[in-house]
Amino acid sequence: MAIDKTRVYLIGHSRGGGIVLIKGSEDKRITAIAAWASVSECKTPWGSWTKEKIQHWEETGVDYYTNSRTKQQMPLYYQLYEDFQNNKERLDILKAAKNLNIPLLVCHGTEDEAVPVANAHLIQKAAQNAELFLVESDHVFGRKHPWTTTELPHAMQAVVTKTIGFFKTASNSR
Repeated sequence: MAIDKTRVYLIGHSRGGGIVLIKGSEDKRITAIAAWASVSECKTPWGSWTKEKIQHWEETGVDYYTNSRTKQQMPLYYQLYEDFQNNKERLDILKAAKNLNIPLLVCHGTEDEAVPVANAHLIQKAAQNAELFLVESDHVFGRKHPWTTTELPHAMQAVVTKTIGFFKTASNSR
């Protein structure tokens, strides 16, 4: 089976949802997007840091951020801050959504505590051609790690089924 380069679809979850929105606005090869529980802005750990802490970070070259789930101390190198500052406009997710001229499916759990459902509404409002699909679920649509069964949770199956149908419709409308 050959790959059809005229049908390039992207799916992204959480921060990945923001990334596929940005990429879809930049790359004309992308023909449809599904954003699952997507963020609507690029938040950074240093957004609430004092000027003194950022200056210390610049001087040392590294600071550490605690992963709330694993409690690991994750290194943040200062070059990440510089890269973010140099690309702030490019990383504007709502602007990217507004600039999309391809079909967009926004799926979100109504009980999402990690990325509030308001983000889905903001993305849908910003985009010109977006369909919103809400499911009564959490940020991961009922999944957990490790996954020990062969069937998806109801919410995740609903999102997968909706996404497949959405991409088929996008394909047929071309």
